[in-house]
Amino acid sequence: MHDADLTPVTVLTGFLGSGKTTLLNHLVRQPSMRDALVVINEFGDIGLDHQLVAEGDEHSVVEMSSGCLCCTIRGDLSRSVQQAWESLEREGGRPISRMIIETTGLADPAPILQTLMTDHWLAHRFRLDGVACLVDAANGVSTLNAHRESQRQAAIADCLLITKADLVDDDRLARLRERLTEVNPATEQLDVRHGELDAERLTARRLPAAGQGGQQAEGWLGAASYAQVTPAAGLAPTAAEASSPLLAPAATAPLSRHGEQIRSFCFSVEAPIAPEVLEEWLDLLMSLLGEKMLRIKAIVNVAGQAQPLALHGVQHIFHPPVTLPTEACPDGVSRFVFITNGVAPEAVTRLFDYFQSP
Repeated sequence: MHDADLTPVTVLTGFLGSGKTTLLNHLVRQPSMRDALVVINEFGDIGLDHQLVAEGDEHSVVEMSSGCLCCTIRGDLSRSVQQAWESLEREGGRPISRMIIETTGLADPAPILQTLMTDHWLAHRFRLDGVACLVDAANGVSTLNAHRESQRQAAIADCLLITKADLVDDDRLARLRERLTEVNPATEQLDVRHGELDAERLTARRLPAAGQGGQQAEGWLGAASYAQVTPAAGLAPTAAEASSPLLAPAATAPLSRHGEQIRSFCFSVEAPIAPEVLEEWLDLLMSLLGEKMLRIKAIVNVAGQAQPLALHGVQHIFHPPVTLPTEACPDGVSRFVFITNGVAPEAVTRLFDYFQSP
């Protein structure tokens, strides 16, 4: 099935008290959400205030008065969604136009993204449209400084939704915006007041589809917003270093001024990259540092291929590469955006140089 035919999925994350319940209650009232499936976590703090018009057992799809459908994650995301899908088919229900998955306030969204990429049943029916992270303007800075889960939620997001902005002054809001830019420089920040947000603002943030133009691919990558690094010529590690977990600089890399090690940077390579170098470099990078690689996006000029590739990875899992038109990489420069936890840019560039060296 073509990517455009798959049902889009938005993952909604955010720390405890960030306003996910309020936002969802406004979203499900909108006409564009009528055929949406809202998947909530059994242990979450969601309390949708719509009257349920159909009751069922724990595996049933429940229709809300807004017209949205709702089911609950019962341990396994794939199983829960499959049961909801099959229930709709048995009852002759209308097709699902979109799915929103709400995570708990303390959850790392990465496992959900990995499941969407790797689960056979889900991958043949759904595609990730984006990750939206809610951040409470009143407590956002202190939460980001104190809780690693909050940092990871913001770092992995495609869209940052600042809630309760009407409760703080301009200086406090500016400090939060600056802090979020440190964690995730390229991501759009939207103010959400009283939970009101057009559902369309959460869409079209996904990995570019095959054949789409360069402008969308460039917007998806957002490379210009990140600190730029290039291969560190002459600093290639020895074979022993390249095979050692000590390449992970968590113990030696300086902490940011807030004490955590969330880092965002863009790694650029001017010459076409040999396919075997790309594969071996990423394989070793993921095997050594996969859990620390929160998210990787790239548009790559591969040697011997007329068209560039779009790559998207979450920790050690990669989405299948997508072939883009030549205008997606007009200057022939490959660009990799890394959002990491405790991995210095030098660890990435040195490892690349090791595989590039003759």
